[in-house]
Amino acid sequence: MKLLFVAISGMDTINNRTYSLKWLLLMVNTRQNKKFVIFDLSIKFLMLNPYLAYLHQRALSMIYLILAHDSPESLYNLVKKLQDQEVYFVIHIDKNSDIFPFKMSLSEIQNCYFIYDRLATKWGSFNLVEATLQGFKYIKNNLNHKGRVVLLSGTCYPIKNSIHINDYLKSHPESIFIEYEAIPKRVWHTGGTNRFPFYDDIKTKIALYGGSQWFSIPYKALDIIFEFLDLNPDFTEYFRYVRIPDESFFQTLFLNCGEEYISENIINQNLHYIKWSPPFMHPNTMIRTDLTELKNSEKLFARKFDPSDSYELLQELESIM
Repeated sequence: MKLLFVAISGMDTINNRTYSLKWLLLMVNTRQNKKFVIFDLSIKFLMLNPYLAYLHQRALSMIYLILAHDSPESLYNLVKKLQDQEVYFVIHIDKNSDIFPFKMSLSEIQNCYFIYDRLATKWGSFNLVEATLQGFKYIKNNLNHKGRVVLLSGTCYPIKNSIHINDYLKSHPESIFIEYEAIPKRVWHTGGTNRFPFYDDIKTKIALYGGSQWFSIPYKALDIIFEFLDLNPDFTEYFRYVRIPDESFFQTLFLNCGEEYISENIINQNLHYIKWSPPFMHPNTMIRTDLTELKNSEKLFARKFDPSDSYELLQELESIM
């Protein structure tokens, strides 16, 4: 059997050769005859053909949306480690930080895009949600790559090599990886109920959820996010008054949007390894003694790292990946 990829539209580069993933011409050779069948590469067809699914996954792009506010060095280390073909970086730098050192640090790395309409992303403010939404809008308007979006901070770092990360995420093309728990959440002070104004009234109107700020979604989920927000402006307005809204805005949106695509693909899983100590307000900085836990973790990323305090740990991670 010989597979011929016919160039009709949507060219993608795979293994330095050009194929079309829009249509497939399948030529079946037999002793008696040859027949040609044209297939539309729908998702169902891909699911029934592992080899084609593999090629399709390889062609999907990875888009990292990074929120950073300090340490151009940390941002450079993160981007450099994740850099690969079909990998793109959309970066929001806190408005109160000088963007020039960040741009200079990444000046020789391709596919890096800085958001220029910046916000002051103070911890616990709604601007963190706004900055994330700005990044999503930038991706929709400027990067028409139907792939996966991964939200990271500038203090994150991969704890698996880029091949492992890309293969894992591309083997779950429709999965929505986001940590969530119904409010009241166990480890939050008062279960997090004090974060939501008029909690006793609001909880009767909408189910509230919380979890990690960091998540990963397929490109298709971006349309669902903005459609929901366009139809429900009061949702955004309410969350402007929620305390630490970046840890509940998207969880609550996904689990209340009523979209079958979300309910079928959402996975209650954080792709980050994060260490917390009571009162669980800020994550611990990773240091050398955390190496064994990071090596044994099945997570893809960890946070947070500091160029000085985490220096020895970063050196160790570099040597084993």
